[in-house]
Amino acid sequence: MKKCFLIAGVLCLFMLSCKESEKPIMIVDEIFDAWQTTPIKKVSSADVMGMIQAFQKQWPTRCVGALLEDLKLPENEQDFISMYDPQYNYMSFSSGNDSPDDESLQARVWQRSNGHQLFGINIFEPNTEKQSLFAFYDYDPSSKTMTPEIIPAMKFTSDYPDAEVWYEIYPEPNEIAVYEYFGQWWGGLRHVYSWDGMNFTEPVTEFEGISTILDKYHENYDFYDDESFSKYALFDVDEDGMPELVLSNHNDECQVVVSIVEGEIHLLASTDFKRHLIFHKEGVVGDAGGCGTGCFYAHYTKLLNSTPEFEFGDMQSYNFETDKMEDEYNKDGELLTLDEGQAIFDSFGEVYDAELVWRPFR
Repeated sequence: MKKCFLIAGVLCLFMLSCKESEKPIMIVDEIFDAWQTTPIKKVSSADVMGMIQAFQKQWPTRCVGALLEDLKLPENEQDFISMYDPQYNYMSFSSGNDSPDDESLQARVWQRSNGHQLFGINIFEPNTEKQSLFAFYDYDPSSKTMTPEIIPAMKFTSDYPDAEVWYEIYPEPNEIAVYEYFGQWWGGLRHVYSWDGMNFTEPVTEFEGISTILDKYHENYDFYDDESFSKYALFDVDEDGMPELVLSNHNDECQVVVSIVEGEIHLLASTDFKRHLIFHKEGVVGDAGGCGTGCFYAHYTKLLNSTPEFEFGDMQSYNFETDKMEDEYNKDGELLTLDEGQAIFDSFGEVYDAELVWRPFR
């Protein structure tokens, strides 16, 4: 019943906003490309209220119309979750259904060092093809005109087609963020763009589960401290469409590969100054290196749908009596015959260069 009242209220406000705008309500799909080539003139004031009203007149949307109508009411009588903070030149709206159909927006104005302002708006409409509209305008107070501007965050694209990407505009601090969400991870990466007084800087990336990764890492490989990981790469080891996460220090001496499945973190491989990463064609990642005089050890993890299927070890040591290298294989800690071990190793396929693309990590 409550949801019915909310839907009815949304429809009522949307009808009012349509009447006020004198244009039919548009969905984000219709605005997605058109806004980039259309300046908005005769802006009434150089604050977020004046600019969002000008935006609504040019591009009337349900969310903005409902927000403006809701803000006319006393706070305790508002139908939705609406906020206007003049201190930070910030506005936000949520239809408050607490469901996948919940529509929302954030908008803000930043003061530029050249005397202009930057207006940004983020509208989320889940029942549309594009789902979100992330738009920015430079405002020239001398001409009272908002000119479309493409900022760095709008150029962000995920390397993985199954990743969900959405945006956030904050009242404080002076940041915006792009979230890259992987469903199988139950989480994702947050790419943060900071305001420098004129533009947004290149992003730094955060991962909400990094503390868990570091805890697991130090339990197993207590070699570097928390400050060592300064960059990351995404790489799909077993080509199941869900990437694994690779962390590295600045000189690639210390690296760790993890997979994340339903929020559970699995350590797959780790290097130090004596060991290096190995990737095999059939969904295998490992680390290998010297383990003493005349000794070489390789550890491998075979993945299936990003989950460790089994671990495999190959200890090679020099026999001084026979003057030959000897192999000792194990699978999940159980010793294997030479034939069994060689058959498993052969099934891993060829070694190849993963060509990891590194990005800064915070």
